[in-house]
Amino acid sequence: MSQTDALQRFDAALDELESHLKQVFAEDGGEASVRVLKEQNRFLTEERDQLLADLEAERARVRRLKSANDEVSGRLEVVMGTLKDMIPAMPG
Repeated sequence: MSQTDALQRFDAALDELESHLKQVFAEDGGEASVRVLKEQNRFLTEERDQLLADLEAERARVRRLKSANDEVSGRLEVVMGTLKDMIPAMPG
């Protein structure tokens, strides 16, 4: 999951909470049900924890990709240097 996806999920969860709270307050005449709010809080906490785990997994993936990119770049530079050294030695 990308960072953008995680942020979109977070925004969607916030929108859902806002919508739900408006509904709860409208139904209860401003006195929200503690049980409903606790359940929503539990859900959002679990969602947040999952988003944090997803974000950390993406960060680890980015670190691995950067490391692989650095390794490949280094190898390509060595090959290019070797080829440049060989070109003058070739009869032409």
